[in-house]
Amino acid sequence: MKSLLLIIILFIISNTSSAQDWETVRIDSTVSVNLPKGFTKTEKNDKYSMVAVSPWGTILIFKTPDDEMSTPDIEKDKHLKKYYNDYIKNVRTVSTGSIIKNERDSKLGALNVKDFTLQIDTGSGVLYRDFRLLHASSATYIFEYLYQDLHSEFAVPEKVKFFNSIEVNEQLNMSDQFTSDEINDNNTASKKYLYWAIPGGIALIGLAFFLLRKGET
Repeated sequence: MKSLLLIIILFIISNTSSAQDWETVRIDSTVSVNLPKGFTKTEKNDKYSMVAVSPWGTILIFKTPDDEMSTPDIEKDKHLKKYYNDYIKNVRTVSTGSIIKNERDSKLGALNVKDFTLQIDTGSGVLYRDFRLLHASSATYIFEYLYQDLHSEFAVPEKVKFFNSIEVNEQLNMSDQFTSDEINDNNTASKKYLYWAIPGGIALIGLAFFLLRKGET
């Protein structure tokens, strides 16, 4: 009887999740994505973040415009790959005890992106953070989907739905992923450019846990 009741509850929750309304959100002239309705957006100094919550996971989106004093010189494909790889290295550095998984280069339209998963053992369960990195149109975009291992059955299909919904302007090409001449001319030797989103992303892990737990109640 208990097993039957559990199956019925899961069926109801599953249908509630799949019935949740999503909408297409145009981030800017470069990127659009589908998000659950009710998402929030925070904007400050031309940077912004978006948070959307579903019954199974939390979606985070960051956009940071290039800064002539801190953004690296990206003139060729090899520089872009290094930019992405260095970001992953620093995520690993600041996320003690975490594991990087499923790292791969991918395409979003004609643009190059980097996908990877950060696995975090919280002590009370495993948290997964799936990333997609995109540098284009003089800005860096970070897309994340966070979920707990115990929600994998329903979170994984939703994660795929989210990442598959990300679209870029079809008129963009590889040249739009390189930094402007102004950035190239004024770039400094400092490597601090990789840390702009990491603190915010890590700080939001706490928020994500709160939102995920709230969704369970």
